[in-house]
Amino acid sequence: MIDHFKINHYLSLLTEGEELSAAQWAELKSALRSDRKLAAELRAVLAVHGHLGVVFEDEFTSERVRQGIVAKVAESDADDFVSEVKKSIWIRRFCRRFAMAAAIVLLGSLVVFLWRGDDGRDVLSKTVAEVIRMEGVSWPGQVYEVGDLIKEGDVLKISSGLLELEMKGRGRQIMQGPAWVGFPSEEEAIIHRGRLVMRATEKGQGYRVATAQGTIIDRGTEFGVYVSERGMVEAHVMDGSIEAVPNDSASVTLTKNDAYRMEKGKGAMVPGDIGSFYTQLPPRDEQEPRFIHWGFNEGMGSKSTAEGRLGEAGYWQRDLDLKSMKGRTLPRWTAGVHGSGLFFNGLGAYAESGYRGIAGGEPRSVAFWLKVPKDFSTRQGFGIICWGKHESPGEVWQISVNPMEEDGPLGRLRLGLIGGQIIGSTDLRDGEWHHIAVVMYGGSQPDVGTHVILYVNGQMERVSRAALQEVKTAVDDATHGIWLGRNSSYLKKLKQTHGQGGFFRGSMDELYIFDSALSHKKVLEIMEAR
Repeated sequence: MIDHFKINHYLSLLTEGEELSAAQWAELKSALRSDRKLAAELRAVLAVHGHLGVVFEDEFTSERVRQGIVAKVAESDADDFVSEVKKSIWIRRFCRRFAMAAAIVLLGSLVVFLWRGDDGRDVLSKTVAEVIRMEGVSWPGQVYEVGDLIKEGDVLKISSGLLELEMKGRGRQIMQGPAWVGFPSEEEAIIHRGRLVMRATEKGQGYRVATAQGTIIDRGTEFGVYVSERGMVEAHVMDGSIEAVPNDSASVTLTKNDAYRMEKGKGAMVPGDIGSFYTQLPPRDEQEPRFIHWGFNEGMGSKSTAEGRLGEAGYWQRDLDLKSMKGRTLPRWTAGVHGSGLFFNGLGAYAESGYRGIAGGEPRSVAFWLKVPKDFSTRQGFGIICWGKHESPGEVWQISVNPMEEDGPLGRLRLGLIGGQIIGSTDLRDGEWHHIAVVMYGGSQPDVGTHVILYVNGQMERVSRAALQEVKTAVDDATHGIWLGRNSSYLKKLKQTHGQGGFFRGSMDELYIFDSALSHKKVLEIMEAR
């Protein structure tokens, strides 16, 4: 028999920010487990108090606190839950202004945790979304699969990759890892960290994305929200309009290509940067892609033989010829990941194939093993592999180790087109082998900022910097085929004035070029092949 007087007393203690004893916690948990009606009533009361809690807080709403506790619950087992809640209460005891909201949040989390259906889901919560696609996703805690339903109160955390959700007819969301997003209701998401793109339908107009700095409200549009590790918030409009409402400032209406930054409760207009958001996932490719492959297993001589069907119907000679500028040494055979590889000295050694590469905006993937020396110089970064023409924006395709600090962090994986580039976040300058994959999916006017995925060691890279530029690789009248180890801009007429160096220094092995956008699964298969 439940002693309701005691239960009410325990709830009052928590509301005042007091700590329960182990016996009191056990009694409260037992009551909530055994009386479903009590749990439902408690959740209704908490919903009312959750709105009142905002009055007692400044930067953080009760919902945000609740999401943090729910996240802790998801990462701990049942036996650890009580200790986690106690710790949370203790932390808030010295901050009395938040006591009411904190206690409400803890109780809400307790009810959510205790009342689960047979499938482990909260039987009292509504479905707010469904997982429909994922690419390269890694999970630090609870794992979701395609087809899983997201309920009210659920929190999704991803370390890397892209995750797409269907929002019950209200639109679609794409989370870009690392990201941490909570879903308190059908009409709202709370983003704590990372990037989120919302493409709303007519039914989804008015959808809210809340942050610690303010709220973004959809007005029939596509928009992206970014929350940095230090809590700075930016909203960027791809299409339509949104309303940005900083905590301590008046609301602002934003339209296509506008961007707005919120920090410390204040807001300001900033340059738009939609290239920093993925607005779609790669299309599924059901056909087996064609490829060209150089394994570098000869270990001697001045040629590496091409394998695979890609380019075999052309008039060109597909093998790689090892070359050098006049008076310089050829690329050197060295120990690779599988057998032998090639070392480029950064002093005029390069390789060239007659194969011209993939043209225009057609989808493609490039995968290889790479080793960059620890004493790498910024004059030795450009030109790991390139093809096309270095004349007009978008006409060249060049993978490099970023040597230009003004474009992004040095030593990171870079794809540049002239006029636009995308740069990863892993520093490659460690003298170790890393597996690299650069995947571009096609479509109407594919862009280096929104249609390219970078992988390092099988994990999708967090993009540190991107600048928009349409991919329109020009191969028909290019003056050379695929180059390895040579900067696309290093032509004889420029050799006396080139500012970033003409040749790459480092080692390569097992180079593949595919004529489609590889899935994350396929990237892993190539990396793990022996």
